[in-house]
Amino acid sequence: MASMLLLTDPNFRELLPIPILCADVAKSPEQYEKYWVLEILHFKERNQVGHEFVILSVFDCGTNRPLFHLRAERRPSRRKPDELRRFKASSKLALCISKLGFLLTSPSDDTISRLRENFKADDYDHLASLNLGSPSLKKLSFLAACQIFEQVVNQAWYYELFRRQCYWFCTNFLMRVKGKTELSKIDGRHAERQGTYGRIFGGRFKVLKEHGVEEDIQERNRRQEYQARRQEDEDREGMRNMMVNAVQRREQERLAALETTRQAIQPMLITTQARQEAEVLAWRSMFSRIVAQPGST
Repeated sequence: MASMLLLTDPNFRELLPIPILCADVAKSPEQYEKYWVLEILHFKERNQVGHEFVILSVFDCGTNRPLFHLRAERRPSRRKPDELRRFKASSKLALCISKLGFLLTSPSDDTISRLRENFKADDYDHLASLNLGSPSLKKLSFLAACQIFEQVVNQAWYYELFRRQCYWFCTNFLMRVKGKTELSKIDGRHAERQGTYGRIFGGRFKVLKEHGVEEDIQERNRRQEYQARRQEDEDREGMRNMMVNAVQRREQERLAALETTRQAIQPMLITTQARQEAEVLAWRSMFSRIVAQPGST
């Protein structure tokens, strides 16, 4: 599936789920080492919802083909209602709204596809750009981009209207790329519209702020570090228990060997002792007979 996405015609219309892409790439990473990401663009649709997505410009170093472009995004699941599951909301406000029945928290559809040839950037709000330079700089391989996508999906694989939506998905991905490459993104002409929804009193409502996503990533990292430390402690405790058990087992084996040896030589010890006691009795008897005989005159 991943090879079809990268090698197929630009008008290929299939949407590839990002978890499937990441799994395919992880199975044969050497097949995708020649692909490098040169630029990432963050766009927003000009409608009420203002759906956001990112575009990756990818270069094939193996064939020197022209750049091709991939579009990655998050949408609420398109599954049937009976296939959807409800999840714990990430905020008190979202929890209250969900209890009122206005918020559906469901699995997300995180997908990636070839960018259509008829795509026109001027028809969308340009929020940000991240220029990664030429492939020779080796800033971000396609393999690394897939790993970052996987981190985003694993952090929150469900869609939530006020928290884990397309705004969060794109911003989270860009922040992780910035952290890995140590590059700064460039704000686009419409950067102030990032994470906004609809129009209220002539302006758009800010649903998601960048520092909120950054806090999510930091919290996720802290949780992973805590889990890693706890796992290390558990591994260390397990190793200590294994050593204690090994020492105890060796001591038990030593005592068992001593008992076996004792049981083996005990009959010989008893025989030797009995022979010594018999010799002593014989000498005593002979001495008694000699003393009892009348002396010669």
